[in-house]
Amino acid sequence: ETFTKEWAEFLQHYNLPTCQSCTPLHRQQSMIALSFGIGNIGSGVQWHLHGPGFSETIHGRKHWVLYPPQSIPVYKMEYASRHWMENVYPNLEDWNDQDVKMELKHDEEFLKMWKRVSAKQRHFDGMMGNENESIDEIEEQGPSNKKPWECTINAGEMIYFPDGWHHATINLERYTVFVSSFTTEHN
Repeated sequence: ETFTKEWAEFLQHYNLPTCQSCTPLHRQQSMIALSFGIGNIGSGVQWHLHGPGFSETIHGRKHWVLYPPQSIPVYKMEYASRHWMENVYPNLEDWNDQDVKMELKHDEEFLKMWKRVSAKQRHFDGMMGNENESIDEIEEQGPSNKKPWECTINAGEMIYFPDGWHHATINLERYTVFVSSFTTEHN
């Protein structure tokens, strides 16, 4: 666990990315959380989503796959992200020009709706199962049959993952070291 006193002291030496909520004061007030990890080749993190943040690769390479909030990846929790990359990903369709236009239009509409719903309300509603104006108005497209957005983050590079985006990772080197910063900023 990275919540021990020793890890907290170690992570104090990490330079936060430049963002509105990545200040020393935010850090002192626990408004930003840091997570440190090491993984071997083929390991990674299965599909999940949460609030916004950054992830920096310190050593090695980490491949990221992401879907916007309204597109749901098809996966089984009992399988690792490597299983998804080897068995599901090859069967997904490439994007064509029409797909891109439709996605941009849908993303624009979705973001307007998403911004109306505060992060706290989305979290609360998800936990409480509330059926009110907020999260239920956000129409999901359902399982995506298209390839996700993807990139490989090399040592010294960083990715920003927006609020509510589905994402998974797979480490591409013998060992990969990373630090993730979870912020309080929202789209």
